[in-house]
Formats: sequence, structure tokens, C-alpha cells
Amino acid sequence: MSAQKDCEFLVKRARDLVSEDPCAAKAWLITARTLYPTDFNIQHEMYTIERNAEKTASAGRLLYDMFINFPDQPVVWREITVITLLDVVGGLVPQNQDPVKNTDESGKDRNKPRKGNDLRLLPCTSKAILPFCLQLMFACFKLRAFTDSRDDLSLGHVVVLLQHDWPQGESLFLKAIDKICQQGSFQYENFFNYVTNIDMLEEFAYLRTTEGGRVQLELLPNQGMLIKHHTVTRGITKGVKEDFRLAMERQVSRCGENLYTVLHRFCVNEKIIIIQSLP
Repeated sequence: MSAQKDCEFLVKRARDLVSEDPCAAKAWLITARTLYPTDFNIQHEMYTIERNAEKTASAGRLLYDMFINFPDQPVVWREITVITLLDVVGGLVPQNQDPVKNTDESGKDRNKPRKGNDLRLLPCTSKAILPFCLQLMFACFKLRAFTDSRDDLSLGHVVVLLQHDWPQGESLFLKAIDKICQQGSFQYENFFNYVTNIDMLEEFAYLRTTEGGRVQLELLPNQGMLIKHHTVTRGITKGVKEDFRLAMERQVSRCGENLYTVLHRFCVNEKIIIIQSLP
């Protein structure tokens, strides 16, 4: 029997015993992990059993181990993000003030190399937790947004999230613009709800021009219905352009809104669709 089949057998044996004898199931998995310490499925099964049994302390340690040992596994990031969105973001209170800027000392600490087993503890405040949540979501959607296949929803989420820590993410935003140009069209109906960055708005306005490639942008809610309406009444070109222009003018007037309030609203209001579109 191959090592892979041995791992599958041990995991299946533990899974079959969970309901009738949890201790025996755990013993099988401990044995399996001892024999095959680099197998992800074994460690993930151990975590799943502890999580389902609501043993939060042991489940948390196992999740952290997976995060350290298997950082490229999408399942790990999905689990972290779902937990964060459900248990943290939903309870955040939006802040009306800008977050405190990093001091020189904190900048030096951030540049120091960290060991793999370092545990980062955050104060339980909106200013500390919201940026962490945004980083987790960005990591989840980044790969899907920039793959060869088209995923406008993930790409739209990335554009919203890139507003955080701007202009650090400007180069990646321009990469998103390049992809939209290559596609020739882009649909994200939440755009005017959450994109308030003036540089981003200018880029998207430029895409509609002749020089920008006349990219077809569907950024307004129910724009498909609006296109049908304008075709019958005023003509598609005039009507859609006018709606887009008015929406963009309104959006420019929102550039002074507190960004953290906007991003907090994005996390809370779009929680269901964010979770459903996770990789």
C-alpha cells in the first residue's frame, strides 16, 4: 500500500469513529500525523474534528499549525477568512476617525524578520482588526482575480480592497486595469457603493473614453435593465453614458468619506456574497 493510500485509510478510519468513539478517532489521527507529519489532509481532519466538537482552543492551535506549515492551501485561508468574517467583522463598530498612523518604531518592527512560529496578537479594536480582515480577504481573492480565466466578481472585490493602504497597491490596481482592458468589458454592480478613491475613479472614467479603449463597464445596479430601457426611450449610447456620468460625479463628491467606514460597510453588507465567492 502506498503512503498516499495509507494516509487516506487512516483518515477514513478516524472519520468513521468520530461519532461513536471520539477518543479512538483522535488516537488514529495522532498516529497518522506521527507517521506522516507533512500530510495536509491528516492535519485538516484533526482540525475539523476539534472544530465540530467546539473545542476552540485545540482547534485554534491546529489551525495555526496548518497556517504555518501549509500557507499555500486555499482551504486554510478560506477557514481563516470565514471565521474572521462571521465572528469578528459582523461585530465591528465603524470608526469615524482615521486609523492611527504607524510610528517609526512600529515600522522598524514590521521590517524585522519574523520566525515561523511567531504569534501575532491584536487588540480587540476595530482599528486593529479591520485591516487584518481586509488583508485576509485580499489574499483570498487575489489569485482568482488575476488568473487567466475571467472572474469579474473577485476582481471587483480586489479593487475595493486595494483602497486600503493606498497607494501601496497602485501597481496591482494598474494590473487590474490592464486585465479589464484586455477583456474589453467589466461588470461589478457594487462599484459605486464602495469605490471612493479618486485615482481609481479617474482610471475607470478614462476606460470609457476613446483613448481608454471604450471599455464596456457595467458598474451600476441593474444596468442590464437600464440598457433595455434606454434602447426603447432615449437610445442606448446617450442614456447609458449620461447615467454613468452622473454616477461618477456623485462618486467624486464622496471621496472625502472615511475610508474605514466605507470598507467596514463593504464587509458587513456584502458578507454573504463575499463568503459565497471565496475560492
